[in-house]
Amino acid sequence: MSDTTSAAAAPSSMILPARPPSNQTSSSRAADLFDRPDAQPLGVRRVFTQVAHDLYGTKDVQDVITASYVWMADQIGHLFLGLVPTLLLAWLCTLLPEGFLRTAATILLALLMFGYWVYKEITDYHDTKVRAGTVFPFDSSDIWWNVKTALTYFGMGGIWAVAAFTHGWLLLVTILIAAWPGLMVAYWWLRRKLAFQQAGLPYLYRLANFKTKMGPVIEPAICKLANLKEREVVMWRVLLGIDKIPDHRPLIRHVLITGPTGAGKTSLAVGIGTEYAFALGLGRYLSAADLVELVGVPASTPPNQMEYDDGRVLWPIKECELVIVDDVDASVTTAAGVPVRLVRPEDLVAALTAQGADVMHWLGRRRSVWVIGDAAGAETWKTAISGVLGIRPDEILTVELTLMASSPPPAA
Repeated sequence: MSDTTSAAAAPSSMILPARPPSNQTSSSRAADLFDRPDAQPLGVRRVFTQVAHDLYGTKDVQDVITASYVWMADQIGHLFLGLVPTLLLAWLCTLLPEGFLRTAATILLALLMFGYWVYKEITDYHDTKVRAGTVFPFDSSDIWWNVKTALTYFGMGGIWAVAAFTHGWLLLVTILIAAWPGLMVAYWWLRRKLAFQQAGLPYLYRLANFKTKMGPVIEPAICKLANLKEREVVMWRVLLGIDKIPDHRPLIRHVLITGPTGAGKTSLAVGIGTEYAFALGLGRYLSAADLVELVGVPASTPPNQMEYDDGRVLWPIKECELVIVDDVDASVTTAAGVPVRLVRPEDLVAALTAQGADVMHWLGRRRSVWVIGDAAGAETWKTAISGVLGIRPDEILTVELTLMASSPPPAA
């Protein structure tokens, strides 16, 4: 398995893991021994460590559910949905006389069962495409790869069922043959799930589902900022661990998203973060209040120390190439429908520069997304944020969203 990351990954490859002793078991401690401080953030060692913690270190009824845990549970489900129904059909074939007829009937019924799963997955693909919008490109390659992944595990389960009923030794052979593709496909997906869950994003949201048009200049700029890809995932490249993702260097590296409540500001920001994570980029989503707290962390804390937050392990903010700051002006709407801003631009500047005027200049050289509700004060906020980042105000792109009249808006 390849232990490399994309060009969009963090500027440093050394990210220190962080897990409290109370959340460790003997199995997860053994996995941490396998981990190393200089391990690639999305390499084999870190993926293996996360899998060990998911399988042995926690229980989802007690701790937070990770995206990697959910993915593994899904694929085990696919495996058994291929295995169990095929086993039942093969058992029915034992009513036939032993010999060629029984074997042929078993294989035919297994193929029919697999055909049903193909039909279901293709139907799901078309349903997903119907739900997508037209603002950003629908990443059909990613969806097709999801379909192929599900069918891979459906097929593995079906083959094992047929092998078990045909010859006992054939079951062992098929398990050994399926081990490599099964592991490599899992590695491909788990890296992306790891990048997503450690970004601290509140939910998964693909840009293809965003429906508010923003203009011919803004939409391509957001695509490049998010490193949105539209390329075919080829199985043989996945099996060899050489499925590289190009980094689309953005012309505009900083975006200010504003608009009324319900316009989809957070959805757009989360969509950018989701796409960036699926392109194996290291990003971080947080509120302005959390950002102020992180800036005030004592200097004795290693800057590449991962953060443990309510059951999730998050990327160190200074190791991220993309930072998404939501709820910058902490806006609320009164019972009378009047928007009230609880934070002023000068308040945020004072909080973020308390330890020095240049303390946030590192982010000015990377990528950032800022979400505010005060559309009327967007220029004032842009000036304040650009000063904190050490860049010019015209280096920040303003994206003003409006409410959609024809259909229900996405979440605010």
